[in-house]
Amino acid sequence: MSDEQAGKPETKRDRVRRLLIRPLTDWGFRKPGNMRQERFDKFLTDLADDLSYMRDDKLEELRAALKFRGEGKDRRGWPAMATIAPLAEAAQRRPLEELPELVRWFRSAAGAEALAENRLVAEFRFWEWYKRPPLTEADRRAVRDKARSIDSDYRSKADRERRGVASEDDRQWLAWHRRTEVRVMALVSQEQEVAP
Repeated sequence: MSDEQAGKPETKRDRVRRLLIRPLTDWGFRKPGNMRQERFDKFLTDLADDLSYMRDDKLEELRAALKFRGEGKDRRGWPAMATIAPLAEAAQRRPLEELPELVRWFRSAAGAEALAENRLVAEFRFWEWYKRPPLTEADRRAVRDKARSIDSDYRSKADRERRGVASEDDRQWLAWHRRTEVRVMALVSQEQEVAP
């Protein structure tokens, strides 16, 4: 009897187990031979927690991709997290808000500088895509160019909206921009961590 049949709501962890872990185990994936059972159990729990942000259809896509990534001599061992994470990211990008080690940048002086220079949304998109800051001059130039493009698009679409002639695409883009701006501003405005 499933949890839902027993009246208990399915947790996010249980959903990942149902859509990804159990089907791959039934497919033939097993504990890698060089891993102790306790460590393997923790791996599966961490995997379920780490992938709980994914939608059902994206978990199914990931499951299909992982079927061919078994490890070990017989290719039946569960793949390492280093194999799973990029495939999961390709299927559905993990929200930055769930990665505190990356979010710290937005609360730093660099985040305040990006806000002052009106490139915060472009920086956020870069981080969301690459999961790292723009490190090279080419990266920084691309972010500045994208920021100018976003600003120009925002001004023209907002003007059309103000005049009552905005298209559906304009309204959708403006809604995306406003949602993204709210997300980024929430990261920037979070209270600075106090250094010990």
